[in-house]
Amino acid sequence: MEQVQRGRPRDAQIDHDALTATVDLLEEVGYDALRMKDVAARAGIGLGALYRRWSGKQELVVAALQLGTHVHDAAPGADPVDELVAALLRISTAVPKGLGALVAACLRDPGSEVAAVARDAKLAPMVAAVSEHLERCIGQVPDLTGRAELAPAFILWRAALTGFALDEEEVRANLLPLLGVTSHDKAN
Repeated sequence: MEQVQRGRPRDAQIDHDALTATVDLLEEVGYDALRMKDVAARAGIGLGALYRRWSGKQELVVAALQLGTHVHDAAPGADPVDELVAALLRISTAVPKGLGALVAACLRDPGSEVAAVARDAKLAPMVAAVSEHLERCIGQVPDLTGRAELAPAFILWRAALTGFALDEEEVRANLLPLLGVTSHDKAN
């Protein structure tokens, strides 16, 4: 049986505006102080439109945090090591844009709602993406997931220790060897 959509077609711009407003407010006020009505006001949409798309704050925040959390398809003939480096640099630049605060929330109260949201929306997809890139470089090794988890951990630790995001030179010189990647590794 064919599904019939009633009413107006869903406006993708409303989704985009709501998700962008959510990310902005998360950075400004944090998860606990975030309110659905503030997101609606910031996005310039009605509260009803927001609730028609997401059942509540947790679902909305997960969707917002998942923006930009995906594996970028490699261009044909792209060097898998270069693709991995690019993925690691995206993580590094995300640390001052809220990723660090999400990880801190997970450490502060691992059983909290915000920790669950951070793990589901950002951390698990991030490790999965790194794992896919890493597998293209070194193949399916027994500790692939552990190595993939090491990458963001190293990036976060270095940011905490130095106050700076890793740059490409540091990723290539310090992080890739820890992951078992050499510059001459190619897809298997």
